[in-house]
This record gives sequence, structure tokens and C-alpha cells, in this order.
Amino acid sequence: MSADLRAATAQSQNKDLDTLAPLFDEAVTQWTTATLSCDGRARERAERNLIDNRKQRAGISERQAAGSQCEMSHKDGGALQELARTAFGERRWPDAALLYAKAETMWDLAAEHCTGAQKEIAAKRREQSEIDGHNAEFCAPGFDKAREVTQKFRNGSAGLPLADRQQQSQIAETLWRETARQCRGNAMELAGNNAQALARERGTSWVATAAPGAPPPMAAVPIPAAKPAAGTAIAAAKVAAGAATSAVAAAPLLTPAIKPTLRVATPAPAPTPEVASTAAKELDVRSGDTRYKGQFVREEGQVVSGTGRVEWANGDVYEGPLIRNVRNGRGDFTWASGQRYIGDWVNDKATGKGSLRFANGNQYEGAILDGQPQGEGQMVYASGDQYKGQMLQGVPHGKGSYIWLNGQRYEGEWVSDKPQGQGVLRFANGNRYEGALQAGLPHGKGRMGFTSGDQYDGQFERGIADGIGTYIWKSGDRFEGAWRAGKMHGQGNFIWASGDRWEGEFKDDERTEEGTLYRKEK
Repeated sequence: MSADLRAATAQSQNKDLDTLAPLFDEAVTQWTTATLSCDGRARERAERNLIDNRKQRAGISERQAAGSQCEMSHKDGGALQELARTAFGERRWPDAALLYAKAETMWDLAAEHCTGAQKEIAAKRREQSEIDGHNAEFCAPGFDKAREVTQKFRNGSAGLPLADRQQQSQIAETLWRETARQCRGNAMELAGNNAQALARERGTSWVATAAPGAPPPMAAVPIPAAKPAAGTAIAAAKVAAGAATSAVAAAPLLTPAIKPTLRVATPAPAPTPEVASTAAKELDVRSGDTRYKGQFVREEGQVVSGTGRVEWANGDVYEGPLIRNVRNGRGDFTWASGQRYIGDWVNDKATGKGSLRFANGNQYEGAILDGQPQGEGQMVYASGDQYKGQMLQGVPHGKGSYIWLNGQRYEGEWVSDKPQGQGVLRFANGNRYEGALQAGLPHGKGRMGFTSGDQYDGQFERGIADGIGTYIWKSGDRFEGAWRAGKMHGQGNFIWASGDRWEGEFKDDERTEEGTLYRKEK
């Protein structure tokens, strides 16, 4: 392990190949000796590390064979790419675009100077630098704007009237669609997924809508198809230490699409009778654009009571009881669009228990208040996903469970359409998370159990291990300490199952020179 540490440290410091080669030769020699001297699990660990070091030594040999010009071009290309990434992270888009262009040129030169695998690596990085440069210049500013508008809409939409909420959603989706048109690669796909997520939430078709004072949006452009999993993909929580790496395959948390507020026509008054009738009888009469057909009693003036069918010229139909022209009791309302509600009516409003079949194929059954799902209910989506639990103003809010078609399941607290609070998330691949979530992502204190038998217990930030946490491998090895952006970073202890431990400073999953190795006393 000491030889390993010296080789890994030199590699992290970008030492030249002539310095790295003898260090990895020494590590290979030491691990070869260990495989011959050790038994049981100790031998298994030695064999695993020997294979890893031989691979790295073979890579160094290949780079040496490619020549110094190839190696220098790779170093310069990597340095320029890192400078470009830094500028991009600081949102200096013009600087990032220029640096990516220079990196593209350098990788092009590397492809000319190198052979074999090094040539292939250079060609792939040149292609990626070209995409990244384009996105820095044309995609990133629009992406930033679309994300800002979407976040503002999500944070403030709950208090908006329905019409304003719909308009703000259309504006945000329009920005994502225009951004997708300007982007390439994964950024284009992500922008398209964000646009589709807004459309699903809204439940209505997209209409190009510009923000007030902004120029008219460009013509509609096709959005790249989302990947098979429903909803918007979220970042995986990656936690790694030592020679093992595990990733949380976090399947996306879907924002359920709910139809806007139920809107129903009000029956027109029946034609004024010449003589009021006190007994219900079969009627088939029209009043303006409304037709009444059924067992009705015509009372004083233009008031109608009874049970029957009311038809409107726009194609909407109501079947059920009327009390003095007002829907009360159990009734069935079908829109011309195909949307349908069967359930309780109170004072002309859909309120009580009922079922809603939306035009997009979603179906809801449960409590209804003033035309919106509110209270306990169950939503079955056209995608095959299901939600069961508490609803507020048409969206999941409170306690509830969501089951995805792919088998992923969430049980816990919801806030305004998002898994938020304490809950349990079971992934389709068998991984299980229990703890705090925010906006659908593990955030705060939580525990992730992996199908491999590994386990992480600690702090998360926006779906990624960040803060203080402990990772325990199935083998018995464990790391206790600081994490940043999914990697061991800061002060920590790595303890092997054998009892040996290393205490010190970690950086990006690697041990630094600031640490000490302690051997278990025998």
C-alpha cells in the first residue's frame, strides 16, 4: 500500500512518465510478492490491486511508446480543457468558448502525433471539446435563463390564479424549447426533458409564449425524445472510496401531470312555461344553446328540477339531478374533449367523492373539492405510473406513495407536487434510500443501501453525498469522514477489514501526503 500511495501521489501531481514508470513497477513487484505470501481475503485484495496496477503500468508503457510529442499534446489539451471547465463553472461563457476552441485544436494535434489508444482518446476529447465550446457560446446563456425562469415559476406558482400559472408554464417551456434548439449533446437532451416535464405537469398542449416585453419566440422545433424512464432525470449520488466505487442509480422522480381546474358549463334556464307544472314529466326542450331531456319539473319562472340529460352546443354533456337549475347529488359530466367526471355535486360544483378521466389518459379517483383532486385519492397515469395519497389543488401534497412503471417506488412526504421531507425511495435496481428529500432529491441526512451490500450513511446535497458520512463496503472496509460532490474530500479515516487504517486528508477520492498509515497490532 505504501508503494501504491507513492505511485498514486505522483500520478495526481502529473509527474512525467519516466518518473511514474519505476513507481508503478515497484507497486507491481510488491503486490506480486503479497499474492505469493498471503492467504484468504488478504490474498484476494492483493490480487485485485495487482491487476489494477498492471493495467496502469500498461497504460504508461503505451504512452511512452507514443512519444514525447504525443504526451505533451495530451497534457496541454487536458490543461486547456480544465481551464475551460473552470471558466464555464464561473459562468464566463465567452472565455469558456474560447478555451474550449483552443483545447479542440490541441486535441486535434494530439490525434496527429499519437497512435493506438492515445490517438482514439485524443479524437474523442476533440469531439467533446467542440460540443462543449458550442454549448458555452450558444447554449449556456439560454439554459441559465430557462432554469432561472422555471425555478421562479415553481417557487411562486402555488399562489397564482390558474390562467397566470398556465401562462408562466408556457413561457418556461418555450424557453426550454428554444434552448434545446441552440444546444448539442446531453445539454440538448436535458433541455428537451425539462420542456416535456413542464408539459406533463400542465396537462395541456404547448403554445409558443414569450415573456412580457420579450421578442416573439421562434417557430416550434422538435424536442429530442426523452429516455424511457418517466420524468426528468436527476443526478446520481456517487459515493466512492479506496479501490471500490458505487453509484446510486437514481431513477428520475416524476412530477405528476394533473389536468387544470375542472371547469363545467352552467345549465341555461329552461324556457318559460306558460303554465307551471308540479309533476315531473318527460321533457325534450331547448333554451338557447342548451337542450334538456329527461324527467324534469318546471317550477316558477325559468327554474327546472329533476333528473335527466343536459347538452350544450359545444359538445359538453351532463347527466344527473338538477335542483332549481343547480347540480346537486351524483352526476356525470363529459367534456367535448373526452375528459369526464362522475361523482358528487354540491351547489353546482364538483365536490365530494368522484372519478376523473382526463383527456390525456390519466385517471383519478377520490376526494374532489371545487373541481380539483383534493384530499385522499389515487391517480393512475397513462404512462402506467400510480400515485396514492393526499392531494392539494390537483397535485400530490402531504403523505403519499408513487410507483413507477419500471418498479421504482417512493413513500413519504410531498410538498407542491415534489417528494419533499422524510421518505423512503426504492430504486428499480434494488438500491434503497431512506431519509430527507428536497424537490425530489436526497438532501440532508439519509442512508443509501446498495444491492451490492455496500451502504452509505450521512449527509446528501441535491442527490449527491456531501458533508460528513460513512461508507461501508460489503467486504468490511469503510470510510468515515468528509465528502464533497460525491467524493471523499477532507479529513477522514479509511479502515480496512483487516484493522489497518489510514487517517488524514483526502482530495477527490485520493489520499494526500498529509496522513498516516496505522497497522493493526498483532
